[in-house]
Amino acid sequence: MKTLLNSLRPRTVYLIASSLVCALVASFMLMGCKSSSSQKDSNAEERSVSKTVEVQLKSNPTTGFSWQCEVEDTSIAELQSSSYKQNEVPEGMVGVGGVETFIFTCKSEGSTKVTFTYLRPWEGGETAEVRNAVLTVSSDGSGVINFN
Repeated sequence: MKTLLNSLRPRTVYLIASSLVCALVASFMLMGCKSSSSQKDSNAEERSVSKTVEVQLKSNPTTGFSWQCEVEDTSIAELQSSSYKQNEVPEGMVGVGGVETFIFTCKSEGSTKVTFTYLRPWEGGETAEVRNAVLTVSSDGSGVINFN
């Protein structure tokens, strides 16, 4: 007796595999964003307090989309670095998302708006999502970011 996989046509196997990959990509996209700290919270209500502030956003650049951020008042805080790390996956698996990390340096006391835009910059800026946050720096130089 043939196994189920052997009885399916190659095109059917391809369609099933493609559907699973699309579902996986969509699930990563819908996970939202969070700021980093010792606790994990998928609703972006988490806060990070330090001389730098780190924000992690779920991302999948294989779709052509990536996060960009804009700090309204760079005298209060400024983007120090950004990086992307793909999630761990079985060998040969493609189209998998990961996490984009943004690190902000706290410069002076006050609050500033930070806008994160998930877009395809090479396609005229097609935007999939916009996340607004307020980064507040205390007099001791520590920072907290809150998403609206």
